[in-house]
Amino acid sequence: MIITSEELLFENRNYKDPKHRVFNMSQKGEIISLKRGLYETDANAPGIVLANSLLGPSYLSFEYALSYYSLIPERVTVYTSATFGKRKTIEFTNDFGTFQYRDVPQQVYPYFYMRWMIENRPVLIASKEKALCDTLYTLSPIRGIADFREYLFDGMRLDEEEFAALDMGKIIKIAPLYHKTNLDQLLKLVERKYLYE
Repeated sequence: MIITSEELLFENRNYKDPKHRVFNMSQKGEIISLKRGLYETDANAPGIVLANSLLGPSYLSFEYALSYYSLIPERVTVYTSATFGKRKTIEFTNDFGTFQYRDVPQQVYPYFYMRWMIENRPVLIASKEKALCDTLYTLSPIRGIADFREYLFDGMRLDEEEFAALDMGKIIKIAPLYHKTNLDQLLKLVERKYLYE
């Protein structure tokens, strides 16, 4: 369970020195620091259930979600999440792993992420389509459609069968909202392959 330092101090208010009591709990491993002022009580909690709590609003996306869905072959160990309005990449490292937060446009943020329950704890994660769009948003522009396609399937090593199974309607809906070359290229690729063939 995630708990704040304020909650811990309140729970331990009957001790002579509540702050020292919280410090001792941390030293004994009864609580594990996630970041300043935030703790986890379960040493075995999977990182995936913690990501949304370290910085909000946020949902898991980018490379972590692509790997989670097996859209890319690499196993991604950093919990990458999307947020908005932070204007910089924010990263926390603790006993549970490394958690990274990157901006996406605010107008895109509300679309196509889901709330799952993992070990009875809520997790917000992008759909496959949103994770792909978010990832392409963060990359340097790729101009030619042939170069873009090559990067998608050879550079990113995106699984072509998984790509073909995506809900293209979701991509068509949100890609223009990013106002980025890579998302324009993705839209062209989707429209060319799936609307006109």
